[in-house]
Amino acid sequence: MRMNDYLDNTYWIAVAHLPRWTVERINRLIVQVIHESKMSWIDFFAGKRKDWLEIFPFTEKELTDLEFVQNDMSRLAFQAERLHNEGFQIIPINSPDYPGVLKENLKTKSAPPVLYVKGKKGLLQTPAVAIVGSRNAGTKALEFTDTVARKCAGEGKVVVSGFARGVDKQALDSALEARGKSIIVLPQGILTFQSGFKKYYEPIINGEVLVLSTFFPGAAWDVGLAMARNVYIYGLAKEIYVAESDQKGGTWEGALNGLKRERKVYVRFPEENEKNANLKLVERGAIPVDKCGVVMNTPVNRELEIFVSASEQTVNESTVSYDEVRDNIEKTILEFLAKGAFTSKEILAELKLDWDSKKLSRYLKNNPNVKTISGRPAKFTRSEVISPLLFG
Repeated sequence: MRMNDYLDNTYWIAVAHLPRWTVERINRLIVQVIHESKMSWIDFFAGKRKDWLEIFPFTEKELTDLEFVQNDMSRLAFQAERLHNEGFQIIPINSPDYPGVLKENLKTKSAPPVLYVKGKKGLLQTPAVAIVGSRNAGTKALEFTDTVARKCAGEGKVVVSGFARGVDKQALDSALEARGKSIIVLPQGILTFQSGFKKYYEPIINGEVLVLSTFFPGAAWDVGLAMARNVYIYGLAKEIYVAESDQKGGTWEGALNGLKRERKVYVRFPEENEKNANLKLVERGAIPVDKCGVVMNTPVNRELEIFVSASEQTVNESTVSYDEVRDNIEKTILEFLAKGAFTSKEILAELKLDWDSKKLSRYLKNNPNVKTISGRPAKFTRSEVISPLLFG
């Protein structure tokens, strides 16, 4: 590796883990420096406070944070060198190796600035399916996981999991047993997964497993990181299957987050007397599937039926699926918001929707494709794409 590559990786580590900066703020910094100002990180960090202020509208806190990491470069350079020497790769968000599906699903607000990986990075470009569920999942949930994972392997899809016991581990093992591929998303820094690398050495070498982390390389396992990691499991996948969920915890929160982002979340329809929250996820908009992962035809609830009628769509209540109806909602509203900024009442009047204004406002505020403009009343428009190169 060339010296400039070491330096560049060091700076990417520094930027990705700026203290107390949100992911969205870091991504906007990347756009400001690399795409708008056409600067390299080497040139940027060669500057001083006064140099930065001539170009960038940084706050006092941001300047202090940047100076802090600027003075911490020797420690970060050691991390970059160790990663290289031990066969890890750093994939920044502007790299062609960075998975487009992650940008598409998580947008500027949540797409991780840097990925640390070991294994065949081409798996990041292969259609992926997330299979998630409780650590203490029952037999039916594990059988469902095994069936879906093997089906995905046969279809050439990558299975994404979080390497927790229960559903995660079953999804990984079943995919590999069926000669499939898998991505393990870690709840810790990639340098702290040494036992896992020993166990999955051959699948990694053979290109069957890719290990991925978004956290600081030396970060130990942590409950908070495990919760944060779930967003990336869902973000890497085109399809999401929930084998079993409690009404709290990582699976529940991850599924709700996916639904808020208008993702397609498939949930195993529970058998009689099962104690889980699967049906509650269906009530919130998840798509019920049978024990083989096949979508079940269910009646459309009243709220969605009203919207589809207002949009002059012909709906057969006995056959229409939840994802088809939600796609109609998304498409109709976003097409209208592309024309400008409107209040919820203006949207209701123009689209002739029989919705409550507060209900529509909640829907719009939770949609990552919609931007809320503060005011009284608030207005809504399409989210801006801040860089066609970074978030195209």
